[in-house]
Amino acid sequence: MARFKQSGTRAARGVKRAHDPEKIARANAILRAAAAKKPKQPAPTLPSDALVVTDRVSKVYVPSPPWMKVLLRSSIRFPVVALEDCSIDVKAGEILAVVGPNGAGKSTLFRVLTGLNTPTTGRAFVCGLDTTTKSHEVRRLIGFAPADDSSLLLRNTCRENLVFHGQLQGMPRKHLQKRVSETLDFVGLGPAADRVGIALSTGMKARLQLARALLHRPRVLILDEPTSSVDPIAAYELLELIKQAVTEQGSAALISSHRLEEIEALHNDVVLLDDGLIRYRGDLDSLRRIWDQPRMEIRFHADAECQRAAKVLDQMHDVDVVEVDGDVLTVATSIGLGKIFSQANGQLSGVQSIQEVRLPLRELLAKILIERAEQPIQS
Repeated sequence: MARFKQSGTRAARGVKRAHDPEKIARANAILRAAAAKKPKQPAPTLPSDALVVTDRVSKVYVPSPPWMKVLLRSSIRFPVVALEDCSIDVKAGEILAVVGPNGAGKSTLFRVLTGLNTPTTGRAFVCGLDTTTKSHEVRRLIGFAPADDSSLLLRNTCRENLVFHGQLQGMPRKHLQKRVSETLDFVGLGPAADRVGIALSTGMKARLQLARALLHRPRVLILDEPTSSVDPIAAYELLELIKQAVTEQGSAALISSHRLEEIEALHNDVVLLDDGLIRYRGDLDSLRRIWDQPRMEIRFHADAECQRAAKVLDQMHDVDVVEVDGDVLTVATSIGLGKIFSQANGQLSGVQSIQEVRLPLRELLAKILIERAEQPIQS
């Protein structure tokens, strides 16, 4: 669980990781593969219905030459692997949630897909276009919303922000004003269309960010923590708008978030990234069936009875005592309730109630990261 609470910049984490000889070897292996002279590879066969595809994409950040260090704010002294052998595909109408701790590679993946970073090895495609060789065309097909409001013109109105963005996207002037009004109404900013950015609440700025991403009817949405700065109710409303836009426009969407309860509410596939590697790809229900050991919460009439039961259950095979909190005992077990009471031989007295509880998603993902750190999986 603690691994999801890491903080600090990617560069700072990179310095810490880079001293691991194994990780330096990983980075050097990728760099050697990139430098090797190989015949030009034909474009891979892409799924006909996939709008976003990455084909074994790896990205290594290398230290800057000494003469550039006065210009660049980078503290890495060794090559750092940000992504390794990352292969995903997202079809029209799908929302793919990208989760993982800080420094896992989420932002690098988004930068590769938007053509802002070039993969060290592998290739990425958006609507069949290579993001390296066709980056300009790719960016016209993508609606991107960064994690902060730094891309907004806060001294301009909501309408002016969208008009400016539409002009950058090359939208025809005769259609732009109508589309701006439609988009503002869609995200709930119609009444605030002529309000300047500095007068907007945090939630309204988040809606304006989403409006900018949706304005030109992109085929692909890439949203970097779109709900990070808003309250739970506003976050729910934003996610509903995103789902509605994806359904109506037939878009594909990639969303990163640290709010795992929101990811669970999307009921879509998830990619779990850590240390640049894909640890899991699939739906959350399958993830729980594989990894989530059933838990039971047993409430007793008195604290002493709860403590006594914890000692009894702790001696049983296939039963793990997770927590003792006053008169409530939480256990994880793979055997049935009847078998537990049978093995206890009448030593579980004073039971008031029993209910099944689910492992929080945050703890489940942290468990996978810890247990699969040396065995990356893709499904």
